[in-house]
Amino acid sequence: MTRNRRIGFAIVTVLGALLPAACGDPTSKQQAAPPPPSVVVEPVVLHDLAEERSFTGRIEAIDKVQIRARVQGYLKARNFDEGSEVKKEDLLFEIEPEPFELAVNQAAANLANAEAAQTLAEQTYQRALDLADRGTASKASLDSAQAALSQAQANVKARQAELQTAKLNLSYTRIKAPMSGRIGRSAYSVGNLVGPDSGALALLVKQDPVYVTFPVPYSLILRVKKGGRSEDGVYIKLRLADGTMYEPEGQIAFEDVQATSSTDSVTIRGTIANPKRLLIDQQLVNVFVIRRQPDKKLVISQSALLLDQQGPYVLTVDDKNKVGINRIKVGEQRGSLIVVDSGLTADQRVVVSGHQKARPGSIVDPQMAQKASAAPSTTTAKR
Repeated sequence: MTRNRRIGFAIVTVLGALLPAACGDPTSKQQAAPPPPSVVVEPVVLHDLAEERSFTGRIEAIDKVQIRARVQGYLKARNFDEGSEVKKEDLLFEIEPEPFELAVNQAAANLANAEAAQTLAEQTYQRALDLADRGTASKASLDSAQAALSQAQANVKARQAELQTAKLNLSYTRIKAPMSGRIGRSAYSVGNLVGPDSGALALLVKQDPVYVTFPVPYSLILRVKKGGRSEDGVYIKLRLADGTMYEPEGQIAFEDVQATSSTDSVTIRGTIANPKRLLIDQQLVNVFVIRRQPDKKLVISQSALLLDQQGPYVLTVDDKNKVGINRIKVGEQRGSLIVVDSGLTADQRVVVSGHQKARPGSIVDPQMAQKASAAPSTTTAKR
């Protein structure tokens, strides 16, 4: 065998051994198939979409009273600490009582004098009446005695009124708290002359409960009323100036009868407990009006929603990782979430990223999103 023939024979032998391995092994074909495309999915979830609105409100005292002097005199004593809590009927101020005590004594003496004059007039009239019955007294003398008696009786009533007025003025020298609450600073010191024209001596504020007032756009009130919702279906939460949530809940108590012309808003007033006195009159707060009953609806991320000529749809991935198409009916949008009224069920997986790789009927490699989207919330206070 020549050298060239030996080389050719060796080449043919090698090709013959490699050809079956390359053409007839099905395993090599499977290894060459591409892996399924990777897509990002999220589950369809039931989300509480209870309405929660935020407004700027102001705390107002339910009752506040300006303590004033009802008679003129010099302040004798101040019987409270400024800024302290006082009870109803607590003695706050004392005005020097001596001039008023003298006025009471004088009025009592005048009354006694008038009563004595009345007694004399009654006796005189009775004698004139007896003489007139016996025909020994003239009609004129009887009329004069009767008129004197009437004057004496009227004088007694006038003196009685003077005595009552004097006693009332004397009682006004002791200024008491008309209600329980917190009293502010005193505008006058002991020794000052005060009276009805001297202005308020101090301000007394009732602190528990308190009002919170806030303006609400009338368009929102109109939507709530058309939806058949009542004030009992919501409650109020407050956020204080330091960013913390105020623990007690409040209730809506009043809706103003007219809107503000400049903003077309209506003033709403709620009541809220203030046991720890954290709320003070005229304080600014953030007010949250929250529905009591949860409103759970199916939601998907906005990134899952697709549109074509037939309307909205989503791509779903079943438990065998097969892509499907679901036509849906969408509702309102809340932040990054879309409400789904029909077409999906809870826990179905929808594609939120990689739509171009997910063809209906194909197999994909689903990867769960790191964090599902959430509706925006302004407070963590929920029932």
